[in-house]
Amino acid sequence: MNYDAEELLTQWGRWVWQGTGIPGYGISPLYAIMRDNVEQPTSNLPAAITDDEALMVDRAIASLWQRYPRTADCLRVYYCTGMTMQGVGNLFDLPRLKVRELLIAGRTYIEACLDMRMAA
Repeated sequence: MNYDAEELLTQWGRWVWQGTGIPGYGISPLYAIMRDNVEQPTSNLPAAITDDEALMVDRAIASLWQRYPRTADCLRVYYCTGMTMQGVGNLFDLPRLKVRELLIAGRTYIEACLDMRMAA
């Protein structure tokens, strides 16, 4: 299967907010329990990604976070919240162009992880 990192990241962001999966990092188990017991309004379409694919992306982002936490945080916020690059920059006190560079680097890292996984 040919993976497009941009599309997978977009679908992964929807998957995270669907309540389908819980990211493998940075989330409190108590928060997950509270979130799952309250009806959540969903304005997005259901994610067109399988749980296995989403967990593969989640694993790659967790791996990126261990090496480059700021890059992983920018990816996570940008794709999971739908913020603009300027909004992400304001959140992390970074200029928009730096956020753009981090997003490009993060997408490239995720794509490399997916390529390595598919080659194995």
